[in-house]
Amino acid sequence: MRILVNEPCALLEFLQSKIPSAAKTRLRKMLKYGGVMVDGAVAKRGDQALQPGQVVEIHRVDAARAIEPPLPLVYDDQWLMVVDKPSGLLSIAAVGEDAPSAYGMMGDYVRASTHGRGRVYIVHRLDRSASGLLMLAKSLEVKKTLQRHWDRVEKRYLALAEGRPPKEAGTIRGWLREARAQKMQVCDREPGARLAVTHYRVKKTLRSSTLLEVRLETGRRNQIRVHLASIGCPVVGDKKYGAQSDPLRRLALHACLLAFPHPVTGEMVRLELPMPDIFRAFLRAG
Repeated sequence: MRILVNEPCALLEFLQSKIPSAAKTRLRKMLKYGGVMVDGAVAKRGDQALQPGQVVEIHRVDAARAIEPPLPLVYDDQWLMVVDKPSGLLSIAAVGEDAPSAYGMMGDYVRASTHGRGRVYIVHRLDRSASGLLMLAKSLEVKKTLQRHWDRVEKRYLALAEGRPPKEAGTIRGWLREARAQKMQVCDREPGARLAVTHYRVKKTLRSSTLLEVRLETGRRNQIRVHLASIGCPVVGDKKYGAQSDPLRRLALHACLLAFPHPVTGEMVRLELPMPDIFRAFLRAG
């Protein structure tokens, strides 16, 4: 059902006026599960402002059969989404690679929940063995806007590192280049090398490892892993960059915070994830 908006109002109010027999709870479920679109985009907020001339599409949604997102949604609106990617899942598969990925899974979910009209675009990547906040755009324009202003995005991680860094807080600044396929190394300034800047501070010291909060100023491939290894503190579980231990059976790196100006509204968005339970258990064990 397609309905033209004739006067300013909130979306939920509009739905109530057009479907008076539906309880407010039912209407909220329709919004939650992608059953309402405004000008071709899924709308999930009942307080979304409507203006004359906009078109609202209403689809029947059976909440019992509603499509649940395959990954936990930390943030979701009509322009972008942020998910909690687990360790072991690719952000996006390489061309020709038949492997599950956050991009593929969320793309399938968006297409299914928008009756084939929606799609997603990967904005940045997390290492396969890392976990945490991963952002996807719902249009190419929004993706390009986010990537163009990626230096405005605050990115923080929790990392369990072997040993102890030389200072309680510090900055690692250096050039990185690809040494061989999929592996980076610190180098002098040279053609093909890119400057990388990583800030860290100690949160807790254990017998043989240290919990660090890490903030990225740049976003190079494997940047945190390479930089921490360069100061003698490889990430726990990171055999690729010299770690000697793997007690968690995974890379001990977790993207815990993203803060950014919304690419459309300009409002600041701040998203945080708690420390993974497996990290907490390791810290308790000392």
